[in-house]
Amino acid sequence: MLKRIFQSQTPLFFLLSVLFGLGALSACNLVTQQEYQQMLDQTSTAQANNRPTVTIISPPNGAEFTLGQVINVSVNAVDSIGITRVTLSVDGQTVDSVQSESPTGSTVMNALFDYTPPQAGTVTLIVNAFRGSVVSDPAIVQVNVRQTQAQVTATLPPQPGVPTINPNDPTCRALVNVGLNVRSGPGTNFPVVTTLAAGSVVPIIGRTPTNDWWQIRVSSFTTGWISAQFTTVYGICTNVPIVSSPPTPTTSAPTATFTPIPPTSTLTLTPVPPTLTPTPGLPDLVVTSIIGPTALTLGPGDTPVTASYSITVSNTGQSAAGQFNTTIQVTPGGPPTSIGVVANLYPGESIVWNANLTFDTAGTYAILVVADANNQVTEVSEVNNTGSTQVTVTSAP
Repeated sequence: MLKRIFQSQTPLFFLLSVLFGLGALSACNLVTQQEYQQMLDQTSTAQANNRPTVTIISPPNGAEFTLGQVINVSVNAVDSIGITRVTLSVDGQTVDSVQSESPTGSTVMNALFDYTPPQAGTVTLIVNAFRGSVVSDPAIVQVNVRQTQAQVTATLPPQPGVPTINPNDPTCRALVNVGLNVRSGPGTNFPVVTTLAAGSVVPIIGRTPTNDWWQIRVSSFTTGWISAQFTTVYGICTNVPIVSSPPTPTTSAPTATFTPIPPTSTLTLTPVPPTLTPTPGLPDLVVTSIIGPTALTLGPGDTPVTASYSITVSNTGQSAAGQFNTTIQVTPGGPPTSIGVVANLYPGESIVWNANLTFDTAGTYAILVVADANNQVTEVSEVNNTGSTQVTVTSAP
């Protein structure tokens, strides 16, 4: 497993505004020191009343783990301006931090931390979300770490937003810690191919010489590159090959040529017909794929079986979708459950979620996925928001 190290930086516009303000005070002496302090207090009060919010989705309070078991902490942070980073503290000590891939922050940021407690006992998990220097109220849960499995009194059910990691799987895989763009090359100057949700687990098939970018396989037809600083790596990765970067995309800047027109003695005005400004079309959210096993067998004694499914939602329209919610439902079974809220999805972009589904009875089931389940987005078509696949579960032989 790789350890992630992050550095917090003060936004440049904040520094410039402070320097400009101090310079104006010293040069012009327009306000007194008391008035200046009052302005600072008013700014702090305004920020405090408009702070980010953060929620720990899993684990639930009181969950039990065994010593040496990895605790995956799934969180959701929201801010009207933009979350820049989220931190995880254990018993008052910061142990991990993830940043938004966007320099300006993300209005909705889902993140996934992993923490392995060094000793048994009660562990207090504290999560804070930041917008620059403005911090949220903490989200807190307490979990119990037992010395042995025999001391665990309750089984933790599958948690939303938390993938199932097989520690004995030798395949080199990247666990995405925050919503992340997949690009056509190893750099932010390459175009976005698709988007991965926090908690996605994808195989690594290549790397840069400095290990700062991973080449990954998103599906049978899609490969791309993700920034290594937003991931945790599992499996055996010593044999991952170095892959040459594709050519850096270039953009040709438009050039303008000015040709002077000689003056004439008469001026002729030719009316120019008005031109129509094209209006972009609507977005269109489509469930483009549900990838996972379609035939499962219950365990010995018909014990439940769990399988992982990869769901892709694409915007095939002509404008950005804005925020929307996607749900998944197994029928017959339970009600629809949210698998993620997306802050925005631009034309041609896709987002991929991973969902773990558990089946405890033999039978035929339908997996239904609905994009924009709350009808927040006005689209080209509302009839193509649903995707489905069928799963047959048989009893143990």
